[in-house]
Amino acid sequence: MSTPTPFQVAIEQSTIDAILSKVKAYEWHEMPEIDPGADRWAYGADMEYMKELCAYWVAEFDWRAAEAKLNAFPQFKATIEDQEIHFYHVKGSGSAPQPVILTHGWPGSVFEFLGVIDLLAHPENHGGDAEDGLSLVIPSLPGYGFSGKPKKPLGPKRTAELWDRLMRETLGYDTYIAQGGDWGSVVSGFLAYNHGTNKGGGCKAVHLNMWGIRPDTKPETEEEQAWAAAAAFDFEMEGAYLRLQMTKPQSLSYAMMDSPVGAAAWITEKFNGWSDTRGPNGSHIENAYTKDQLLTNIMIYLVTGTFNTATWFYRGMMEEGGSNMAPGDTLEIPTGFMRMPEEGKFISIPPRSMAEKAFNIIHWTEPSEGGHFAALETGPVFADDVSTFAKQVKG
Repeated sequence: MSTPTPFQVAIEQSTIDAILSKVKAYEWHEMPEIDPGADRWAYGADMEYMKELCAYWVAEFDWRAAEAKLNAFPQFKATIEDQEIHFYHVKGSGSAPQPVILTHGWPGSVFEFLGVIDLLAHPENHGGDAEDGLSLVIPSLPGYGFSGKPKKPLGPKRTAELWDRLMRETLGYDTYIAQGGDWGSVVSGFLAYNHGTNKGGGCKAVHLNMWGIRPDTKPETEEEQAWAAAAAFDFEMEGAYLRLQMTKPQSLSYAMMDSPVGAAAWITEKFNGWSDTRGPNGSHIENAYTKDQLLTNIMIYLVTGTFNTATWFYRGMMEEGGSNMAPGDTLEIPTGFMRMPEEGKFISIPPRSMAEKAFNIIHWTEPSEGGHFAALETGPVFADDVSTFAKQVKG
């Protein structure tokens, strides 16, 4: 266990230049013809949009501006059981700010949370009450971004162990709230399940915006069965990436580690497919994100060379035995769900009636907008939901 060391993102210009040179030199290939009005992403990443994104990347995107945004809040590194962890640590306003650990997933990064940090930590800057301020810890998953690369795959159960030690032993928080989407929902779920205060750990409550850790509850009502059928169909249509990354991530890495455009397309396709891209003129990825946001997240994978080790997390989950609770188990600590309307179907939260069979739900919301990357997509809506849940479990 090490004492946290201050950290700043500072990427060598030669690294940036090497990435951009490969983007410029990329040789474009073929894409199937798409009928007018049909989904241009149906076969995978839309080449028309990828060409547009890459042209912007080499001509206008400013990594140094993105780097300045990443460095706008206090960052640290600490080593826990030989695993180096990068994290933001922002102390909240008020007399007794509750600590919250926010965990990202794939293909996201800590960048997802930058826009909600001040909203959550210092609500008085946004018309709120300083006493509702939260102390935030936002780590990069092992093998992701600025965290160290593990020597072999580790998954969400192991990460939850590291997070509990980070919060209690490294940072000195006796109890804390866990929040997450994507892998963050699984890690946060295991924090609540294996490291809850009811089991001698520090996690006192959990807020989730994806169906992560899974109970063995079965769909019963018509609504539950309809959700299960849609999830099963969508997994068949959309789950190939998961199967590949869970079984043979190393084979994928040989292409992606050498091709910034390949990695960008692999990641961008998920941001398009899992997000709320609805708009007045139809669906478009930039109804949800700017090019700068997409490229900042992509570049975090590229400048750190972590596309490979990030995908190991899927294999790590498989080697840990999956993301399921033991048969008949329930999660007892207070739980909040933020059920996003445009989440991918096979990872969407089921109807409340089904979730209530296994979770101690004290907070449930269904916003009218937003998808998989809730904090990045909805900003204040996400922050308000987390803040409201934190007030419910305060004390």
